[in-house]
Amino acid sequence: MPDLRRIIFDCDPGVDDALALVLALNSGLVEMAGITTVSGNVSVSKTTRNACRLLDYLGLDVPIARGAGRPLKVKPRHASVHGTDGLGDSRLLPADSSRKVEREGATDFIVRTVESGVRTIVATGPLTNIALAFQEDCNVMNRLDELIIMGGAVRAPGNVDSLSEFNFHSDPDAADYVLQSASVPKVLVPLDVTHKVLLTPADLSEIGDSRSGRLVKSIVGRYQKGYADSGLAGSPLHDPLAMGFCIDATFLKLQPMYLRVETSGAYTRGACVPEERPWMHKRANVRVATGVDSRRFLEYFKKTASR
Repeated sequence: MPDLRRIIFDCDPGVDDALALVLALNSGLVEMAGITTVSGNVSVSKTTRNACRLLDYLGLDVPIARGAGRPLKVKPRHASVHGTDGLGDSRLLPADSSRKVEREGATDFIVRTVESGVRTIVATGPLTNIALAFQEDCNVMNRLDELIIMGGAVRAPGNVDSLSEFNFHSDPDAADYVLQSASVPKVLVPLDVTHKVLLTPADLSEIGDSRSGRLVKSIVGRYQKGYADSGLAGSPLHDPLAMGFCIDATFLKLQPMYLRVETSGAYTRGACVPEERPWMHKRANVRVATGVDSRRFLEYFKKTASR
């Protein structure tokens, strides 16, 4: 039996962040040391409220720390595909929550929690909080054993524009900073693999009628429709796949790369720029997921979400 992994979950809930949370909690292999929220899919006030609402519904007590309300340099942007509230406008979830969040902000919470011994972060939103934590205390943050990032599009089309994925486009400066400056083992789970794992309406119907299964079904409808309007057969399991790697690394095939993120291009903001010229002798700064066992992961997700 694999060891239980204690993690910080840095996220912007968000439908697929919620699915990742369900996957982690139902796996029995992940312990949440804390959830930190960031502006992304919706405003940080909504992502923080959504984290509280999700934990209320699931009956769990996990510390939540509110994070950055805007990117490092660019203006905030949000994603309409997640609905007005960010969770598909589900009627199943409580409309609000009285749960108290941590007094300290996400940056301080992350640094303190890493200093206390947590060695894994799974980041599924813009990387603003992570960049700020490394800027605050890089000595502590460099104790991490692994930073798992959902973001970017390396050799695949973007989902904001032709080249850029939403998280990296939302805060390209944070993404580039973390890739260049964080000298810890990093894994990037980009659109190259997440677009190969689609949750179709037929798959959704196979998820059981457990409490978490009902949650998944209640928040995914509008999300799936948004992707269907874009021509996809289902909704990509972006954030669950990053969490899936945390649970079982064999779901993904990784390739070491030296990668940068464009921060200011008129048509390329947030685009991943891999250095693939061998004569440049650039040392890899991240392991990028280039292959996925999509069928096995999809079956694992459906089974785990049904618990």
